[in-house]
Amino acid sequence: MAALSTMDGDLALRFDREPDYFALNRLAGSDWRVGVVDGDNGPLGCLAVACRDAYVDGSPCSIAYVGDLKVHPSFRRQGVARALGQWAYATAQDLAGPAAPMMSTVLAGNEAAANLALGFLPGVTRSATIRSASVDLLTRHRPRRADRALGLDVRLAEPADEPEMLQLWRRSAIRRQFAPVLTGFSLQEPGLDYQLARRPGGALAGFVGLWDQHDIKQMRVMGYSARLAAVRVAFNLAAPLFGAPRLPRPGGALSYRTAVHVCALDSATLHALLRYACEHLHGRYSFLTVGLDIRDPLARALTGLRAQPADVDVLVLNGPSDRSAPVHFEIATV
Repeated sequence: MAALSTMDGDLALRFDREPDYFALNRLAGSDWRVGVVDGDNGPLGCLAVACRDAYVDGSPCSIAYVGDLKVHPSFRRQGVARALGQWAYATAQDLAGPAAPMMSTVLAGNEAAANLALGFLPGVTRSATIRSASVDLLTRHRPRRADRALGLDVRLAEPADEPEMLQLWRRSAIRRQFAPVLTGFSLQEPGLDYQLARRPGGALAGFVGLWDQHDIKQMRVMGYSARLAAVRVAFNLAAPLFGAPRLPRPGGALSYRTAVHVCALDSATLHALLRYACEHLHGRYSFLTVGLDIRDPLARALTGLRAQPADVDVLVLNGPSDRSAPVHFEIATV
């Protein structure tokens, strides 16, 4: 099913989930289910539900996340998505409880999916817009004078830093709806580096995880428009001169990292962290993706990084009472 879900445009992209399709589902929550509608020749569609602990109105509670909807192109608008939605609603109640908050995400502009979700159950509302910003790493983003003036000591996190990271995470997470309740960080996970910043006095000011998810999720280029195909040829000729990775042939995977557990006291600290991260990743990856609620004060950290945005709407049922608080969503889990 995933192999049939290509995002078309000047750059046609597809997400593959090899070698284990369910690896992302295990990341989405402590308990999860995947529903499938079967046809005569295989699955017609699928949808996932996960239960996880998150902060809602400042307190931990169980929430249900519904996502990863896929329907075979030949069977769309034939009731498959609605049948999956009915299954997901019942499953979410079973996993998280009948009154638990439920959330889902829909790519902005996908009105068919949004209308299905908004019309399926009374009370479903658009709660926030998450901007998934892809920061180009083919050019350099060296720390600026203003970043250096903060006097931050930026380095990779070590196990001894974890207790302070957890304290700062909770301090930040309770002010953001649906931020996960964490008990630790994978500081020794291959392909996942946490970069942190300390103020001149040594106090922790922020951190961000930089995750290479290639082992569980691959973004493949399925085709270039004529214009981009010419750009690719020219770029790949010049790439060695600039220490940049070449753009892949059709069918090849892009090399990128995703920011996880974005946590900072202010946007200036996060901006400096991201610039240091870009410098750290330059020459090895094509882009870094960062996802933040457009209302979040931290979103100002992306200013000046020439990021390409893709917006995702957050849909909520039984949502928080405080609708002004920014929403936290880990784009690495989709």
